This record gives sequence, structure tokens and C-alpha cells, in this order.
Amino acid sequence: MDVYYIPTVFFTLFFVVDPLGLIPVFLVYLAGYRDHKRKRIIIRSIVISIAVSVFFILLGRYLLGFLGISTGSFLVAGGILLFIISMEMLLGQPSRVKMRDIGDHNQPEEERDVSVFPLAIPMLCGPGNIAALVMFSTQASDDPLKLLVITGLSIAVFLLAMVVMFLSAYISNALGSTGISIFQKLMGLILSAMSVQFIRNGLFELGIIR
Repeated sequence: MDVYYIPTVFFTLFFVVDPLGLIPVFLVYLAGYRDHKRKRIIIRSIVISIAVSVFFILLGRYLLGFLGISTGSFLVAGGILLFIISMEMLLGQPSRVKMRDIGDHNQPEEERDVSVFPLAIPMLCGPGNIAALVMFSTQASDDPLKLLVITGLSIAVFLLAMVVMFLSAYISNALGSTGISIFQKLMGLILSAMSVQFIRNGLFELGIIR
């Protein structure tokens, strides 16, 4: 296994999930709940996100094979999607991929369960995260160790996101909107470079470039 493989997978998944950038969203959707209800929503959203991620790690490549989509084609498509996300992070625009302004805001807070939608899907485990997981798992289809590493790193990222959700109010007060914005832009810059590399790898597998 390449020495850069683990940090590449981890940081790609971390940047795509972007838990720090979602702090304002966590504050909005978790507001108005009692402590026990908020904890239950956070834990449930993380469990659902992990379950969806594991599903695509284990079965995503078979889905691509069933649809007749080559690894190279998916790498290019996934790279383009991640590049769009990185541009939204760099430009500070609302994410069209994650669809932040969703949900039934007319329903009383205590009667709404936002753990599945929108927190787990598409906030935490959205199209960008799924695309990245399928890309990595497809490339590692013949290596059980790599699949185990991808699964472990994906779970680690969601556990970090859970910590951020529990501490979102404190982190928001400590960093402020400016600090969160700066960190989000740095993550967007790194993710943009990674997405270009994914596109390059896809073009190489398609035989378009050497």
C-alpha cells in the first residue's frame, strides 16, 4: 500500500463531508430540541451515514459493473463532482450538491426528525461522499486490506463529524464565522487539487492520456 494512500483517502472524505463547514447547518437544524432528543438525532444521523457509506464501499463497484460504467468514467465523473464542491467551498456559495435549504420548517421542532433527512442524507453522506467512496472502493476491488482501510477511515470521519455536531456551538463561538470560512476555503483548495488528480487518473484508465 502506498504511503500516501491512507492520508489521501482520509482527507478526501473529510473535505467532502466538511463537518466544520456544516456547523451553521448543525446549529440551525439541532436548535429547539431538548438535550436527550438532540443527542439521539446526532447519533442516529451518524449511524445512518456509516451504514450508507459501508453499503457503497462494499457494493458500489458491483453497481457500476451492472450499469456498464467503467472505473475510468466514474473517476472522471466523480472528480468533476468533487471539483464543483471544492469551488463552492472556495467561493463561499451555498452548496447546490448538498441542498442546505431543505426540510419542513413549518413543522414544530420536537415533531421533526431531521436525523435521516437532511442531516444524514444529503448533508453528511451526500453525492460527493458517495462518489469518493465508490471511486476508492472500485480502485481497491482486488485488495481486501484497502477496502478495510477505506471503511475504517470513512467511519473515523463520521465519528469526527459526530464530535463536531456535539460541540458545534462551542466551535462556532471559538472560531467565529471568519475562522470557519478560512478553514473551509483551505479545504476547498486542497480538494480541488485532489479532484483534478482523480480526473487525470480516470483519463489515464480510459487511455485518453498516458
